[in-house]
Amino acid sequence: MTAKIYVSQDIDLSCIDADFSRADIIFHQVDHSGASFEAAVFLNNKDANETTPTELEQGYAGSFHIFGHGGCSGGVGHCEIVTSRRMYDPRSAHPLTPARKIVIATDAIREALTKGPSVQITVVPTVTGGTERCNLDDVLQFERISIFTYC
Repeated sequence: MTAKIYVSQDIDLSCIDADFSRADIIFHQVDHSGASFEAAVFLNNKDANETTPTELEQGYAGSFHIFGHGGCSGGVGHCEIVTSRRMYDPRSAHPLTPARKIVIATDAIREALTKGPSVQITVVPTVTGGTERCNLDDVLQFERISIFTYC
């Protein structure tokens, strides 16, 4: 099942030196509290959907997967993320702390740079599992996207 597709605004790439050895698209603060899904990432293909071939010619950059928690099944406050830990607290972070997902997109970014100084990112999430406690229509939730290149 395909959920709501995300299409970014144009992202300026004019400051990127074209002589990079690797390029990553980074999704920051990705929510994984709901359904499990695969997120296919396309560049400069705002019409991409679940049937779009995963080929460079279609702008395909790669994908990432979320193994979701299936929604909250506990009592009040059970799934609230605790962030007020002390600096040297040895306990692990809260299990629902948002994730960072990295798509290595070197070839796709190189291809996009040959077509112009900006790129538009389309993310097509396909739900692979969920429960009645999940919003299956809008599974992709994140704070921001970054593009990093490495020499």
